[in-house]
Amino acid sequence: MSKPVSHFRDRVATIFSQRCLSCHGNESPEGDFSLQDASSFFAGGHVECGDADASHLMDLITPKDGHAEMPQDADPLDPSDLNAIRQWIDDGAIWPADVVLQEASVSDFDWWSYQPLVRPEVPVISDPWASSPIDRFILKKLNEEGLSPSPPADRRTLIRRLTFDLIGLPPTPHEVADFVADPDPLAYEKLVDRLLESKHYGERWARHWLDVVKYADSNGYDKDKLRPNAWPYRDYVIRSLNEDKPYGRFVQEQIAGDVLFPGEPDGIVGLGFIAAGPWDFIGHVEVSESKQDGKVARNLDRDDMVSGALNTFCSVTVQCARCHNHKFDPITQQQYYGLQAVFAALDRADRRFDIDPNIADERKILNERLTDLKTQRSELEKRIEQAGGAELTCVNQQIAGLRSNSKAVAYPEHGYHSELASSPDSEKWVEVQLDAQVSASRIVLRPCNDNFNNIGAGFGFPVRFKVETANDAGVWTTIADKTNADFPNPRHDGVEFALSGQHVRRVRVTATRLAERKADYIFALAELQILVGDEHVGVGAKVVAKDSIEAPVRWQRQNLTDNKWPEKNEAETTRSLAEAERRRDEVLRAVTTPEMSQQRKDIDTEETLVRQRLDELPPQQIVYAAATDFAPQGNFKPTGGVPREVFVLHRGEVSLPGERAVPGVIPLADLDRWQFDSELDESQRRVQLAEWLTDRQHPLVWRSIVNRIWQYHFGEGIVATPNDFGRMGAEPTHPKLLDWLAVEFRDEGQSWKRLHRLIVTSNTYKQSSATHPEHSAIDGGNRFLWRANRRRLSAEEIRDSVLSVSGTLDRRMGGPGFYLFELEKTAHSPHFQYHKFDPADRESHRRSVYRFIARSQPNPFLTTLDCADSSQSTPRRNETLTSLQALSLMNNKFSLAMAEEFAKRLDAERPDLTAKVELAVELLLQRKPSDSEVSELVDYAQEHGLENMCRFLFNLSEFVFVD
Repeated sequence: MSKPVSHFRDRVATIFSQRCLSCHGNESPEGDFSLQDASSFFAGGHVECGDADASHLMDLITPKDGHAEMPQDADPLDPSDLNAIRQWIDDGAIWPADVVLQEASVSDFDWWSYQPLVRPEVPVISDPWASSPIDRFILKKLNEEGLSPSPPADRRTLIRRLTFDLIGLPPTPHEVADFVADPDPLAYEKLVDRLLESKHYGERWARHWLDVVKYADSNGYDKDKLRPNAWPYRDYVIRSLNEDKPYGRFVQEQIAGDVLFPGEPDGIVGLGFIAAGPWDFIGHVEVSESKQDGKVARNLDRDDMVSGALNTFCSVTVQCARCHNHKFDPITQQQYYGLQAVFAALDRADRRFDIDPNIADERKILNERLTDLKTQRSELEKRIEQAGGAELTCVNQQIAGLRSNSKAVAYPEHGYHSELASSPDSEKWVEVQLDAQVSASRIVLRPCNDNFNNIGAGFGFPVRFKVETANDAGVWTTIADKTNADFPNPRHDGVEFALSGQHVRRVRVTATRLAERKADYIFALAELQILVGDEHVGVGAKVVAKDSIEAPVRWQRQNLTDNKWPEKNEAETTRSLAEAERRRDEVLRAVTTPEMSQQRKDIDTEETLVRQRLDELPPQQIVYAAATDFAPQGNFKPTGGVPREVFVLHRGEVSLPGERAVPGVIPLADLDRWQFDSELDESQRRVQLAEWLTDRQHPLVWRSIVNRIWQYHFGEGIVATPNDFGRMGAEPTHPKLLDWLAVEFRDEGQSWKRLHRLIVTSNTYKQSSATHPEHSAIDGGNRFLWRANRRRLSAEEIRDSVLSVSGTLDRRMGGPGFYLFELEKTAHSPHFQYHKFDPADRESHRRSVYRFIARSQPNPFLTTLDCADSSQSTPRRNETLTSLQALSLMNNKFSLAMAEEFAKRLDAERPDLTAKVELAVELLLQRKPSDSEVSELVDYAQEHGLENMCRFLFNLSEFVFVD
């Protein structure tokens, strides 16, 4: 078999099957491009055999600025996979006729990440370079690949690398000098311990975690409302890492801490994890859950919770099973929606908690006592009710009926409404014409109630008016003249005029000064009553008017005599209710014994004391977190802990529900029981999930976290796809090392700091980043770690370093996020005005991890420097080099302001220009400048000013790159 043919069979065909075939198979291939066999593949014209550079396929799959067009909605191909495809095309793109690609099977668990965790034997190697278990695994692989490790980096490089890796800030010149000159053979280990004990360690590593969980301080989506109480979760992560909290506890707090650790503040604050991602305000607050769009919003919200938990803790792309069974991994739709059912009662909302566990315990006891007293009172009242017998039952029923009718009746027929007038002094009239003359006793005008322009009750009632009646003979009599002074708006009350038995056939109300509406004027009445005794004889009578807005059913002339008005029957009901309550009180006094009275008094006294003690407790804190009980907002209402019904949705469509989902997880082996008891309440569902995630035998969780930590130290994980350990992801370069680290981490305290020590004290970590041509030819991507990877500082590290060296860094920890914008609040959504912000504002000079992060409008400066997009999980940041980055570091208002501060610091700390230049280089680069560098920089500063020299130094590659 020729080398190109075997290369295709063993390497390229596997890549196509695993990464491409789900979308480009023969069954409805995307873009009409199929990879199923050679004939259909080459028919697309995507490949120029023998010339990879001219092949469109390479353009599609090669990342640009960290993103590739293909695979769509997935991580780009690994560099080694790209090189394999490139080599295949350059060798002639030979596709054997007998090779037909098949999608990877998902019916079993025959994949490396699902295999049980077993501690591998550490290779036995005599080479003194391999001083730690990590080194032995690495060196064994290097030897197999014909590679050898690089020499160690110099001490200046090591302290710079280590300090940035562990705390995200530059070391000071004094710290560098002390370390470089320290003869202690354990100087490096002591440096590691000092940095791990720094409060800044948690700030640095929390940023990595917050990238993965999609943390931000606003909701995202259309309105992007603020989350003023999201920050306690951010502080919780920082605090947990500084305390070196065992990872299992850290995981459990973020899934079910309120249940597993009641009374512990971290048990509630940790639930900010579930609520960290984007949230659709419109879909939850403005749209009812019963509507289609509301169902879609909540389905997507649960999807975010499910994918957040499984991506973060297990590195599994479970969300791929929302519309169909996972095409590559053994995950079905039933299992995916089972996970949705775990979160079915949860929403994202503000949640109260106590910082002090003792206060939390006391508050819990007091609230439980209030519940007990409520039960006692209920039982007492029940005994009294029973003693009252049928008489009390009858009067209570009457009271209940009267109370249900005591509020204003909300009729859709509002009343009569004149046409609009531009002047308040325009005259309007409306008239009721009876079929026959009556001897009327009263006329009552009932005001309207309409919420137009927030006028509400009394809408349109005339400011000045007169009421006239006419008899059969057509003789008109004025019974009320209110035209000489403004009449107070009656709001809810009817305006009544006595007639003393006058003969009435017609009644006219003439408005001589109209009520203001909004830049215009109107006349409106809800009802005109003509009463004979207590009977409204005008019901249904004909209504005529000078003019009328006819907009049924709300407004029309005939509404004036329809016997409907806002406060109808309220007065009568109030009188009847008062009488019924008086009768009830008499019955209760008669049946309540002295013992019952004393018991009621005792309950009241104790309840008062309990409530007083509750009021004396320190006020609670608030965190935006997963919640089942919160203040309703529009259509957004709490479930009270009752899980919503979740169904398996055909193709993920909420309009196509199938069978009811049973809460559960995903199986990790063929015979795994993955479903929970369907009767479990919402809290126990989360407990089951938390315990499943932290099971010592879980093959994914322990591998996932050590791979993440490894990646942040070396630039790439042992598995290059940190959020995807499935068949669409990369396979581990050092599988036995990964498993050894996972078991070591799990069994030795689950300590992040211990794992850091293992990694950074290895000779693998200490290697120089210098290249080696022969080694580069074998492993250009440095997958096997024959040298250290060069790393550019992250966006936050650059900003924080600039603040640090300029002498303005505010090292205060915790609390609400600071703004790097001017906030403009509007009714629809906030506006984040970055261009209006003054970077000289001292309140903004804190570490970047504490900044207020807005999803819809990311910070332009940090985004240019490849800051994470908070709307999606970012397990690994892009690292680009663009001219825009240099322009930003040179000309951004932040750079200008910090260059000024840096120059002030240099002026204050050094007497002459040469000394200022030397200090600037030491602060920025952690080394002394050469004589030629000093000369050139002094000349530059003399010609262009010290501030401009500082701007120039901010742009040095040696500053922006760790080594």
